[in-house]
Amino acid sequence: MSAPAVLETRDLSCVFNVRQGMFKPKRPLAAVNGVSLQVAKGEVLGLVGESGCGKSTLARMLLGLQAATAGDVLIDGQPLSGLDRKDLTRRIQPIFQDPYSSLNPRKSIGSIISLPLRVHGVGGPADWEREVKKIMDLCGLPARAYDSYPNQLSGGQRQRVAIARALVMRPEVVICDEPTSALDVSVQSQILNLLLDLRREFDLTYVLISHNLAVVEHIATRVAVMYLGRIIEETDSRNLFAQPRHPYTRALLNSVLTPEPGLGVPDANLGAPFPNPID
Repeated sequence: MSAPAVLETRDLSCVFNVRQGMFKPKRPLAAVNGVSLQVAKGEVLGLVGESGCGKSTLARMLLGLQAATAGDVLIDGQPLSGLDRKDLTRRIQPIFQDPYSSLNPRKSIGSIISLPLRVHGVGGPADWEREVKKIMDLCGLPARAYDSYPNQLSGGQRQRVAIARALVMRPEVVICDEPTSALDVSVQSQILNLLLDLRREFDLTYVLISHNLAVVEHIATRVAVMYLGRIIEETDSRNLFAQPRHPYTRALLNSVLTPEPGLGVPDANLGAPFPNPID
């Protein structure tokens, strides 16, 4: 890898003990199983896989919200466990899936976006307002929205607020967990293009978690395919979509719905039953 890794995982694992029934003992479920990844500065790593494969658990571990059973997460070569919580949040920020539940409905947009500045003690009220309005403009939010509340905005505008809140402290890495899946199709491309513009503006590094392969193909420079807690294939975006090597990756690509009439529902050839991660 030519550029140094700004975010790295080494044999990262997370195991939950799951009860199978009232009188049955708990059994271990490896949500993340020995994942090793390196994300270079300025890169967009797309993490794809079906629901339940461990993507969101991995995202929480990257953010320091979920403790690892084994392995390490490093940012700029430093383990997350050794970093102060405020120092960590200066460097890495999340953009959550649902803009309807990730924003406090009782707070104004200006208060929501300025919260990181206030928590970290950066400047005073005049500085907060200036920085918030600057990032709002970069995120395509009108100045009049500063005193508005989330219920007065559309879904796309709410997600722009969530993006502005994540970027107001100028982090190095942004974890995007399904950032467009709760939005209308017409708005999704606007948000994706905004993320690309902001990446160039602030020299950001993204980890984009999604099950939407079209979104990943549009924005990611490199893709890692996750299946039952493991990374089974990792390569640059162009190669993965042109020549997938792993059978599961080929099955994922074959499962994408097509608008062509008469083709029906695609068959991924994965069998009828869903895989059980406990087994």
